[in-house]
Amino acid sequence: MALINCPECDKKISDQAEKCPNCAFPIKKTTQVVLESKEGCFLQTLNTGCMIIFVLIATIIGIGIIATILD
Repeated sequence: MALINCPECDKKISDQAEKCPNCAFPIKKTTQVVLESKEGCFLQTLNTGCMIIFVLIATIIGIGIIATILD
């Protein structure tokens, strides 16, 4: 048995609880979904960040090449 945070009220509760004793939020069915969605969200954010950095670098390189050609 481990303690987890309730996704609704953020109080410490047992991972075996069917619902949060503080706010009655259902725990058993939602714990897996919440944990999985956080990982997916992180990976989506990471991919978006990498794409933004790639576009910025490509833009800077493109401007440098155009500036060299026009000189």
